[in-house]
Amino acid sequence: MIRASSQSLVQTYQAKLIEIGDALGYESRRSYKKSAAGDAVWLDRRGDRIGTESLPVVAFKLLTFETAKEIREAIATLQAISPAQGVLVVIEEAYAERGRLLKRFDAESYPDHIRQIAEGLAAGIGLMFRVSVWTDQEVRELYRKEVEGRLKFA
Repeated sequence: MIRASSQSLVQTYQAKLIEIGDALGYESRRSYKKSAAGDAVWLDRRGDRIGTESLPVVAFKLLTFETAKEIREAIATLQAISPAQGVLVVIEEAYAERGRLLKRFDAESYPDHIRQIAEGLAAGIGLMFRVSVWTDQEVRELYRKEVEGRLKFA
């Protein structure tokens, strides 16, 4: 079960990713389909022109509490969506909070540990499916550049 603080972080980063996708010209949604529900997806609007639905270009899974097993499941969800690029976003803030409660890790080492697991799993599937691992900081930087930066010139 997702904790309330983790759910709030997921909603915050979903909103950021949707705004970034819109700013980049994609059709952006929280989910692709009920049977393949990511946390955010950017779709190519040109699908209608060729008689098909909008095609998923980038799909995101936000990681706030997942361990290696759940990260594998997140990758499987990205594969089911079948975008050109799947992205696992490690919300380090959530893992830092959790790391404070663990004996083996702390607020700094646990987010790094989870990111390394995600990168290893992504690399292992790399020949069959493209998966990147981002951090919440990378999402914030892209948001500043593509959303807030565009607002300055509007």
